Amino acid sequence: MVMKRYSSLRGKPFIEVLTGNLQGAQAYDRIAGYFSSSILDIAGEALESMAGKVRLVCNSQLDVEDVKTAKLAAEAMRQEWNSFQPENLPDCSKRFQRLYEFLATGKLEVRVLPSESFGLEHGKAGVFTRADGSRSSFLGSAN
Repeated sequence: MVMKRYSSLRGKPFIEVLTGNLQGAQAYDRIAGYFSSSILDIAGEALESMAGKVRLVCNSQLDVEDVKTAKLAAEAMRQEWNSFQPENLPDCSKRFQRLYEFLATGKLEVRVLPSESFGLEHGKAGVFTRADGSRSSFLGSAN
């Protein structure tokens, strides 16, 4: 087993590790203190290249627009017959369109832990599963 250590004091290596491990990955399971669709600006293409899905657990401090988009995606999954397509709204940014598509297709699952019940979730860990079944993981802060 080879263990590499990265530090945010030496640049932004996590972005390289994240996008490099996501390229063609079978799955990505993650615990994160916070979720924001802004990650799609950084790793959206790598996520799209994945064969499987991303599963994420985070705390309940979410961006209002991300929550609105998630609700729209959930509603669309429940009512496919509905002709309303929020992803096509002219004021909907590319980031929110991407979030909508990831959620609506099931490629991204986000589970939110309410602070009132679970306290603040601030841990950071992830497991990348490659197409050949091998895995790579990380533990620690990317702040």
